[in-house]
Amino acid sequence: MVPKDRKIRVVVADDSRTALRAVCSYLQFEGQFEIVGTASDGLSALHQAERFRPDLVLMDLSMPQMTGLEAATQLRKSFRDLRILIFTELNGLSLRAACLQSGADGFVEKGRMPEGLMEEVRRVFAHDPRMS
Repeated sequence: MVPKDRKIRVVVADDSRTALRAVCSYLQFEGQFEIVGTASDGLSALHQAERFRPDLVLMDLSMPQMTGLEAATQLRKSFRDLRILIFTELNGLSLRAACLQSGADGFVEKGRMPEGLMEEVRRVFAHDPRMS
């Protein structure tokens, strides 16, 4: 649970600088989030999560050095309370299932951003009164 007196701390990872900036800008616009780290690959996302201990990691599925699925698996082993959302340009039920099996809490198609992202964030933080 995220304490009421602070913003949701987020690490965002995407190998596309344009997508990374867009996601960070949208989150900052929402006002409920503090971007504590960014990464351009899955391995860097792991390091950022270890360093900053965020409440949420948002990451692209397809990244160099370590995919979002691989990173989600590692993150889940290390951080049980961390919320993890994977976003991608791909879609499909089997891909969504693979993301959830890897340890991610949710999946967002980039074509549904930014609305789909906020829907998933609200869903995974459903018990946080600030997100109701």
